[in-house]
Amino acid sequence: MMFSWILISLLVGFLKAQESHTVVYAQIGGTATLPRQAWGSKDNVYVNWYRGSDNNPTISRNPQSGNTKGKDATTRASLLSDFSLQISPVQDFDFEVWRCEQHELNSKSSKTYRLYRVTIPKVPALMVGESLSLECKLEPSSAQPTVTWIPPGNSDCQQMPPIIRKTISVTDVSRCHSGVWTCKVEYDKNMRKMREAVATTIVSVIELSPSPPIYTSLFSKVNIPCSLSSNIPWSVLNETGLQGGSWSFSPLSNQNEQQPLLRLTVGPVVRWDVTPGTNSSVMGRELKDQDLSIRELPVSEKIRGKYNCNLKFNSKTLSSEVKVEVLQVSSSLGPRLYEGQMVNLTCTLGHPLDPDLTVKWTCRSCSTLPSSPFVSIPEVKMEHGGQWKCELLKNGKTLTYAVLSLKIEKAPVDIWLCVAISSGVVLFILLLVIAIIGIRRHKQMMMYRRRKTRFCCCKTPQPKGFYKT
Repeated sequence: MMFSWILISLLVGFLKAQESHTVVYAQIGGTATLPRQAWGSKDNVYVNWYRGSDNNPTISRNPQSGNTKGKDATTRASLLSDFSLQISPVQDFDFEVWRCEQHELNSKSSKTYRLYRVTIPKVPALMVGESLSLECKLEPSSAQPTVTWIPPGNSDCQQMPPIIRKTISVTDVSRCHSGVWTCKVEYDKNMRKMREAVATTIVSVIELSPSPPIYTSLFSKVNIPCSLSSNIPWSVLNETGLQGGSWSFSPLSNQNEQQPLLRLTVGPVVRWDVTPGTNSSVMGRELKDQDLSIRELPVSEKIRGKYNCNLKFNSKTLSSEVKVEVLQVSSSLGPRLYEGQMVNLTCTLGHPLDPDLTVKWTCRSCSTLPSSPFVSIPEVKMEHGGQWKCELLKNGKTLTYAVLSLKIEKAPVDIWLCVAISSGVVLFILLLVIAIIGIRRHKQMMMYRRRKTRFCCCKTPQPKGFYKT
């Protein structure tokens, strides 16, 4: 009976000794702060921090000489402004008892701390649509911690609320779930200030980022974007079952047609290779990051349409579509005009504009111009020459612009005069020739009549009794 009481007393003493330690939670690789208990005069107090049962301090504060680190170079320790101990980064051998001893003159104070682990098992890269499970594991202690999961705050996604639970599950993950997930541990609620520790893990979701339409203009080059939503190494993608990928193009004139452009070669070197027989200006290149874009494609009317970027895995194929719009300004009579002519200018994407798109015309001598894709000039003047700029707007923001240079010349009066004179001369010569031909024909008719008259006179009979002498 006496022996049992002795055991119980020892157990209670051990638990009390354990509970006497101030609990501090931290994650390997993170930062841990062991708060110094305010004691003595801040200007005169000596502070020594010890690891476990070591007699040599890890770091010390001397009012005269300042801070001094001990021979223990394995722990990256430093003192804060209030002489609290900060360990960063926390290493596996740092999870033990720490002791803070303070003294001023003949007075002494001692306090112990215990560093406990916060562990988050690593999650492999997930395909979009799969399920995510996260667990925040806490090493048992005398504290009663509360665990809250804070999802990543991606700017282009709806903010997800915190989840008060050690283990969470998310179904049908998307790019909005990729990023840094934070496990916040709150404990020592009975203290004047609640203590907390944070642990983080990175979740990578394999998905192609969506891209808005690309608006560009002629005589330039454009990049057609395609990228992974998370910065995932190619080695991880290969482990996930990457088989290949491709780029294809559906022209605006025939969106049911798909023209192959590039194909992905997977191996030690990952690169885009031009598909044989491709009638396009796309270029192959080596890929070193998650950027899968088509680079520096020359802009012309022929590139209008939809581009499809695909990555093929064992389980599914990821696709991203990019629409490319090319703005063009043209003149019904070409860029060279004469004064007095009528001309129509057109600003177009090759199809009617969407309701949320507008155009804005500007030129050197124009005061007001209609916000219409079409501008009609009934009579061209010299001041209409120069650059005509057409901006494509959406909600007041310029998407792109195109420029047309008009060259106005005076009407070629001298040439028309020469043409008129030449025509008159030709007409005069023609009339002269006709007159000459008419006169000659008239003369020929007169000669014919005279000959006929003479012939008739020779055959007239002589009267009887007439004798020639």
